[in-house]
Amino acid sequence: MMLSSMLGRFRLMLWLQGISYVLLLFVAFPLRNAGIMPQAVTWFGNLYGFLFLMYLLFMVSLYTTEKWRLRRPIALFFISFIPLGNMIYDFFVFRKKARNARNKA
Repeated sequence: MMLSSMLGRFRLMLWLQGISYVLLLFVAFPLRNAGIMPQAVTWFGNLYGFLFLMYLLFMVSLYTTEKWRLRRPIALFFISFIPLGNMIYDFFVFRKKARNARNKA
């Protein structure tokens, strides 16, 4: 049900990008700094970079199709650099909008 709309797919991308960022910061960097697995930053960094570009493409697409105000994509861009920021934004903004849309229907 969530993947049936563009906003649902964006919310999935938002979560994937946020999780990849947390893994990069709190798993890959400690593994590299401990000398256990120095290539982990490369792997997680590539994954994070790809997901971040996809996240930006989804965000621009939604900005144009959903007629968002400019402040939402700007906020989403800066929030994506805060660990777990995407999930918090999803919980307080997008989930509330989805709940309101279901109640209207």
